[in-house]
Amino acid sequence: MVLDPLLRSILGCPHCKGPLEEHEGPPPEVRCPRCLRAWPVEDGVPRMVPEQERPLTP
Repeated sequence: MVLDPLLRSILGCPHCKGPLEEHEGPPPEVRCPRCLRAWPVEDGVPRMVPEQERPLTP
């Protein structure tokens, strides 16, 4: 999975506004290393809505 560079440059964590990291999966997702949260990526589009968010284990 590769996010569009322009999209990657403007996306940030909806909670802390920090940078997101791409994780190829499975499942493919974007992750916030500060908040330890992740969101799925479907067809190259991050689904960053509360219903799709999942916590990451430290």
